[in-house]
Amino acid sequence: MELKYLQKLKDNPSLNPRIKIEGLGKDKIQELESHYNRGDKFPLAFREYLFLAGIRSGTGVVDNDFEELREDCEESLENCGYTMNRPYFVFDRLDSIYSIFFLDEDKEDPDIYILDPYGAYEELEPFLKDVKYTFSKMINDAIHRKLNNIPL
Repeated sequence: MELKYLQKLKDNPSLNPRIKIEGLGKDKIQELESHYNRGDKFPLAFREYLFLAGIRSGTGVVDNDFEELREDCEESLENCGYTMNRPYFVFDRLDSIYSIFFLDEDKEDPDIYILDPYGAYEELEPFLKDVKYTFSKMINDAIHRKLNNIPL
């Protein structure tokens, strides 16, 4: 796969000394697209991530257990009485706060959002926050931080 957004990830395969990045094959990426995006392709930057590091990444900003993430997110939404009216993909979680991008935006490099159903339910935080970051910027910044020993 020719890279447009995540060359820095390819150039740094050992961000974590104990983990070497490992990607998914095109068939497995297509399986994920069928399962999570009705067979439509994921945004290009995320496809590049999956190709390079869909099994193991070492970036510290993506949890590759996508099935568990989605199930937990759906459960949190249900527990708080919320639903999502747009197709989305969950790629990380901290406690019950989820990092997502929307699948219906026509962007090669999707914008990142924070989904916080419990914070919204308790009226402490907005339900959805645009963090003004794209997926590739998040990955590339995480790589920069790892390489320069800057905490995430």
